[in-house]
Amino acid sequence: MRNLPSAVAAHLAAAGTGMHVEILVWLVARDRATGAPEPFGFWTGADHQVITVAGEGRTYYGAGALLEVDPVTSSTAQLSRSWQFKVSQLDPIVAEAVRTYDARLAPVEVHEWHWNPETNLPLAEPVRVIRGTVMDLSVPTPPAGQQAEATVRIVTDAWRLTRGLPLMRSHEALLARTAGADSFRRYGNLTGVSVAWGERTASGKDLLGGASAAPAWTGGNR
Repeated sequence: MRNLPSAVAAHLAAAGTGMHVEILVWLVARDRATGAPEPFGFWTGADHQVITVAGEGRTYYGAGALLEVDPVTSSTAQLSRSWQFKVSQLDPIVAEAVRTYDARLAPVEVHEWHWNPETNLPLAEPVRVIRGTVMDLSVPTPPAGQQAEATVRIVTDAWRLTRGLPLMRSHEALLARTAGADSFRRYGNLTGVSVAWGERTASGKDLLGGASAAPAWTGGNR
């Protein structure tokens, strides 16, 4: 179950009260020339605003920059989930974030900001509900007369648990780590091929690069 601030939990527990939730997206792209981080914030609010998140003041751009977001779901399991949102290509800040800077594999944070609809005031600071990485960025050219929008798909940080350790699966990487290492990974590119030690191919060449006059006899009638 998601942990909510006490003020938000008390508001939800009160009978007959509603809840208004704004979505905040914080994306840290990279400068293509220097590699320096360049943060961008978008939210579903009606105007640009500096919002305090985890004790840090962040500028979030509204006024239609963030067009559509997927529903946010919670789970106690460590599962890799995808989530996407759409932004307006016509917004100058969006255009700078997705075209001028490199957003590939950029870290992303998504927060929910709970408001009291009666007083139109926030109940507490925004609560982070998603932390992930940009996987896909689609910036199509729309047909004439239709809205120009870009779609950003992210995966949650649990995705990192599914990644292997490629530096330990390469013969060259093993040699770089330990000079004189054995050749256990030398023929690792033969994935899915079961080869017995010393077995020769039908072309008369063994798998270690040598040559023979004829293929190895495996038994049966000649």
